[in-house]
Amino acid sequence: MAQTTLTFDGAGNAIFGALHATPGDFIDTYLFSVDTNASYASGSVVVGRTWLDAARLANYGITGIQFFKVEADASRTDLDTTFDTSSGIQFFPIDALMSGNYGFTVTGSTALEGMGGSYAGNLNLAAPIPEPATYAMLLVGVGLLGLASRRKSNDKLG
Repeated sequence: MAQTTLTFDGAGNAIFGALHATPGDFIDTYLFSVDTNASYASGSVVVGRTWLDAARLANYGITGIQFFKVEADASRTDLDTTFDTSSGIQFFPIDALMSGNYGFTVTGSTALEGMGGSYAGNLNLAAPIPEPATYAMLLVGVGLLGLASRRKSNDKLG
């Protein structure tokens, strides 16, 4: 079982992947940290392909991806995770991630008899974007504060 720590770029993206030279089943673990409360994680994966008998065949099959939280005592708590293969492979935890240490496991196996396999993916962490209504409430509140302070400083208004 391979274990890798992910590093994110300034845009919140981290790449990951594995090459398994020998055939068989594999579980790879990727660890990462979240610094900002309510970060949303979203990932996608592609599997390698091999030219064999005049066809490009997938050389790896991913059967599951599971997010987990790493607790203070180093134990792991599985998180509800969506693993969608309807259009490529996409995965994400159902809920936002709060500050802390996390990871996910990729479970799969080589897909071609007697051959190794590979896959590569991207994980993105994004902070939530406020809804337009939140900005509207902020502007109304600032406007009311401005009106209240203007009324107190202007003697002509009473």
